[in-house]
Amino acid sequence: MSRTFLSNGRINGVGDPQVVTVTDGVITAVGPSLPADLGPADHVEELDGQIVLPGFVDGHAHADKSLWGEPWARRDSAPITMDQMFEDTVRQWEATTTPVAERAGAFLEKCVTYGSTSIRTFVDVAPEIGLDGLHGVLEVRDRLAGLTDLQVVAFPQLGVLRRPGTAELLDQALREGANAVGGLDPAGVDGDAARQLDIVFGLAEKHQVPVDFHLHESGELGIWLIERIAERVKALGMRGRVSLCDVFSLAEPTPPQLEHLGTLLADAGITVAVGVHGLLPVPDVKRLHAMGVPLCLGSDSSRSLWSPWGDGDILSRAMFMAYKCYWRRDEDLEFAVEIATRLGRDALGFDRCDVSVGDPADLVVLPGEAIGEIVVSPPRRTLVMKRGRIVARDGELTRS
Repeated sequence: MSRTFLSNGRINGVGDPQVVTVTDGVITAVGPSLPADLGPADHVEELDGQIVLPGFVDGHAHADKSLWGEPWARRDSAPITMDQMFEDTVRQWEATTTPVAERAGAFLEKCVTYGSTSIRTFVDVAPEIGLDGLHGVLEVRDRLAGLTDLQVVAFPQLGVLRRPGTAELLDQALREGANAVGGLDPAGVDGDAARQLDIVFGLAEKHQVPVDFHLHESGELGIWLIERIAERVKALGMRGRVSLCDVFSLAEPTPPQLEHLGTLLADAGITVAVGVHGLLPVPDVKRLHAMGVPLCLGSDSSRSLWSPWGDGDILSRAMFMAYKCYWRRDEDLEFAVEIATRLGRDALGFDRCDVSVGDPADLVVLPGEAIGEIVVSPPRRTLVMKRGRIVARDGELTRS
């Protein structure tokens, strides 16, 4: 039986250096020194005091949209509207000839080198697109099975009701292997919130899969929609199986509204995937966490025709979130990493990892003196481990 030893690593950036022993993909010991019974099959990685963290979790990616590795695409659409996004989406699908599996694979491999050992990605489903995106990403999911846990959400990027045939395609996507079903702006895009909720939750119940909504509606409309979704979650017994991202109604609520929304989300066990958008403030994640709302971070769209921004690095997203919140204290910077690791794993149902005995060996090693330092200035990842296997080193996949 071979073992891997991560020697002289500082777990979560605190305390004296420790040796983390990994056997058959699981952490089997954490202690101050290497054992006396090292054998020829054992492997030691000397970390020289670097930081050891649980693997990062990306709770909101769009791998099928990524133009990673493609020539730079000039973006000239000025209005920031959903209609413009729809136009850009259709235009990109029409113009891009590189197979989805190649583009999405290149992007997701980059995510792995950044330390994302668990990823949830949305895949566009629409009559204009069919299931090409799904098939490409499912191919990548199989290929990267030993490098990251990849959850695939069948997503109606162009709406459900406004594109007849989309509901049937979502159903087919779930039959063919999608892990969850998505929804998009039930009121703002489809104009009939109750009907879209009926369809999306109906598919979730039929296929026994989680639900993940993009919820851009803001203000009172957004609050009303969260209320309706929370009602459905409770009625269907789906606590812990529903997530929301791009929740614009959480951007600038009044204190009573935040209290109301936090209570609803916590009671229903609804996860909020925190996005970092240029035009909007970050929700008060510390308050939401204190109220018991499950949280994760998401990279969102990365290098699509709609937006040039994003590289799939969740630690960089933690940095942007902390910057927009103007977090200065180390305890706040450390909380940003907690959302990107432990809280994200809990929220999306991935196996917990606290770098303790019995945990899966999903780990990332980074140089730095403290967690605060790596948040304000994210370094290259020294190595990434998935289920005990070193899958990336110094920013590159190991390919072994």
